[in-house]
Parts: sequence; C-alpha cells; structure tokens
Amino acid sequence: MFTSLHADKLTVLGGNIPLDGRVSWVPQGATGFQPSNAYLLAEGTSSLLVDSGLAVHSEEILDDLAELIGEGGGVSIFFTRSEMDCVSNLERIAGRFDIERLFTGGVINPFDAFDDLSRMALRGRRHQIDAHRTEEGDSLARAAEIQIAPGRVLQVESPLLRLLPTFWGWDQETGTLFTSDTFTHGVMDRPDGKRIIDSTVEDTTTVEQVAGHLYAKYEWIPRSTCEPLREWLQDKFDTLDPEIIAPSRGCVLKGRDVVRRHLDFMLDALTPQLV
Repeated sequence: MFTSLHADKLTVLGGNIPLDGRVSWVPQGATGFQPSNAYLLAEGTSSLLVDSGLAVHSEEILDDLAELIGEGGGVSIFFTRSEMDCVSNLERIAGRFDIERLFTGGVINPFDAFDDLSRMALRGRRHQIDAHRTEEGDSLARAAEIQIAPGRVLQVESPLLRLLPTFWGWDQETGTLFTSDTFTHGVMDRPDGKRIIDSTVEDTTTVEQVAGHLYAKYEWIPRSTCEPLREWLQDKFDTLDPEIIAPSRGCVLKGRDVVRRHLDFMLDALTPQLV
C-alpha cells in the first residue's frame, strides 16, 4: 500500500524484501525486511515516477499507480540506475499506462527488452541523461533538470559515490533527496512495520549497521581514502538541507533531525578506521 510523504506531492510505493540470506546487496547475516521503493511526484495533473521497483511487487505498484493517477493515465519515469531493482517494472507499466517521457542515463536502453513494435512506439519518448565533467575535470556532473510541471522541476546529477551510472534527484518542493542505492540501511523487524523512519519511530540504527549496508555495495570503501566522498556528501547536505532521504531500497528517512543523524552515521561509515 502506498504511503504519502508530503501531502499530495510525494508518495512512496512498493513492497518489502525478506532478508533471509538470498539478497546479495545487504551484509551477510542481515535480518528483517527491507522496503523496495518507487516514488511518485505529482503536480496538478502531471506525475513523475522515480524508479519502478522490483518485479516481485509489480501488482501492488501498478494497482497503486492506477489509484493515484487513474487507470491508463499518463506518467513520466526517471530511473536513478539501469539496474533491475529500479527498471524491472517498466514493461508492465507501459502496458497499462501512457508513458509520456522516460529519463535514463548510461548506454543501456531499457526499451531494448520490449518487442519491436513496442520499442518503436516508445523510443521517441526516451530522454538521455548524461554525466559531463566540469571544466576543472572533477567527477561531479553538472545538474540537469526534469520538469515535472510548469514551476516544478527535479534537479538531477551524478553523485560522487557510485559504481555504475547513477543519478540522484532533488525535489525542492518537498525537500526530498532521492539517493538511489545509498542510504539503504533502514530495515524493518516485521513485514507490516513502518517503512518510514521519522520522529515517531524508535530509531535503533547504528553506525555499524550503516557501514555494513554501505560496504556490501561498495566493498572497496574500507580500503580507500574516503575524505573526498565525505567532503562532497557534507557539502551536498549543507547546501540542500533535505527534509527527506528517499533511497531506492531501505526505509525512507524523514525529518531534518533524522536526516542529519543518518548523515552523521554515513560520514562515520566513510571513515572505516572509526567503525
């Protein structure tokens, strides 16, 4: 069942993954249930879906979309990564709704998995997002913009902390930072638990938990000099001051005090000798 994060402006959709030893992107021995997330940004009659969730949750995601935008309604989609936890429901969504625009990065065209007729019909709706180095030659991409509706945009850039082509999104309207496969450490004890960590929840997160999830994806961090990553992350949060962290998997982090606490966990995790 979907959950509203900011009135009718932002909603999280998706299901839960049991951490029973079969999930490769969490630390060995992790237990509980990890949310898999897609997010719907809405402005008037316009909607932008950030990622599409896992295929195992396709029925609930599509049914929730139908309730939110109407059966067969129009929606644009932005993929933070071209990996299956983000893109695997694309064909199902295209079969039930009108995909108005599709924003992706990297060299993989997600429509390639479709039959020829569907691919030809949708190819012209794809918009490529590319990372460009600045004149100084650093690895931070210039931000791009996705217009959700007149007067509301999603700022998009490639983060310094990434493996494959990855994009973060910033929605100033709701104060939400979409962090893709970073800040994925929030898990629930039971499948019907609350998928949002906010001031109403007893937060038992530890820096060791954050580090475990981070190192499961970025296994090179404990052997690396991470000061540039720490500086970039600190500057990003100081500049934006987000109210919500919205990862593609893991609990949503909501409230500036919660966000700052989990940022501190992440900064400590990026100093491996302290963990």
